[in-house]
Amino acid sequence: MKAFSFQRKHVIGAACVATVMLFAAIAGCAPEQAPQTDAAPAEATDATAEGTMAGYAEMFPLQYASLQQERTDENGIVKGHSIGQLRDICEAPLARDQNGDVLLGENGTVTASGYAYDEELGMYVLPEQTDEQLKETGLYSGCVACKSSKFNDIYAQQGASAFGSVYNKQAREIVNGEYFDCAMCHDGMPSADNLKANLVYFNALGDDFAANLVPKLAVCAQCHNSYDYRSRITTEADLENFRPYRYGTDLESVFKASYEDGVNFAKDEETGISTSYMVHPIIEIFQTSPMANLGVTCVDCHMPKTTDAESGTTYTNHFAANNPLENEDSLEYCLTCHKNQGIETTADMKAYAEQKADELARGYEELTAQAETFKAALEEAIKTKSKDEATLDKARELYAKASWYDHCINTQPSVISVGHMASMVDGSALVEAGEKACSEGMALIA
Repeated sequence: MKAFSFQRKHVIGAACVATVMLFAAIAGCAPEQAPQTDAAPAEATDATAEGTMAGYAEMFPLQYASLQQERTDENGIVKGHSIGQLRDICEAPLARDQNGDVLLGENGTVTASGYAYDEELGMYVLPEQTDEQLKETGLYSGCVACKSSKFNDIYAQQGASAFGSVYNKQAREIVNGEYFDCAMCHDGMPSADNLKANLVYFNALGDDFAANLVPKLAVCAQCHNSYDYRSRITTEADLENFRPYRYGTDLESVFKASYEDGVNFAKDEETGISTSYMVHPIIEIFQTSPMANLGVTCVDCHMPKTTDAESGTTYTNHFAANNPLENEDSLEYCLTCHKNQGIETTADMKAYAEQKADELARGYEELTAQAETFKAALEEAIKTKSKDEATLDKARELYAKASWYDHCINTQPSVISVGHMASMVDGSALVEAGEKACSEGMALIA
């Protein structure tokens, strides 16, 4: 067996040829594009099945082709929802956390294991793994809960245990390569008129908050939310009892529930200090933003209307991981509001957002430094027992909150990406909340 590290952007390529074999069946090019519009899909041929990604790829070639796009950000991290990308995330034996999410190192590197060199083929291949090996690797079906509507079928067969069961051959056959499939976000034949958040995980834990979101927010929120209880769900009672929004949907309330439940935090057993590892709390942050108050949604900026240069057809670009600051159609949409601020061109719009991102990056660096100082002081106070345990527990909670807000700003392993958070929220409020927790905590243990 072989373990090695490589940059994620090379996973489906020469740096890790074993994965080429694993993903080749589905990760190829999109079907040849034919003129069409969102409202008038082409009919599926006899060779394709309506209701499958293969069938929809033929019926909606422009949308499908854009769905398979990827981009690599300045930190070397691949962004996208392509079949190859998500198959890699869900199936490859990569180093993972307790929820099965892939651990990213500096510059987007990942660590892989389990590959064996095949002398005859002259390349590394991945042998079929046993359930025990999958468990050791952290390959659980719960990872698929926000990456395919087919997880709903696994859940229908296995019940709540599906979240913590290994993602073995039987489970993979249910998904059948249908990652980021149309049924995640559409109720029936894909159309702008039937958007719906269909994933069981989000709807089971999200309660009224999930149900009351407008569809163009809900379809993104079903994955891009703060709660991550998957590794803790083993029974139907767990699905009933875990309520991340029981105190409210604002960040302070969600932190309270998450900290009480011990979810989204890594606890140091020696000191009892918990540090947040939360990822993408997008909907909780966005819901009260000026953009949301104006009725702007995730889809509006990340999936803009685009005109195909070859056919002249206008369609909804399904590259949902699109960076709006790198997309002229997205920037044009931004100008529909921001022209009121005197911003006249897409270049000016991008410069404005980049300035906001730079301001947030500086605030983030200051918060991170304060949190590190606070943590060091807290560790010393715990070691020397300079305060009573009740005071130390309160300080532990405040440090956890500081790290929570730190991760609200940046959930990636490296520096803030241009425009990350800054374009949609008042980032200073996040920094101030984190710094407030640091100040209160330092005062407690002074």
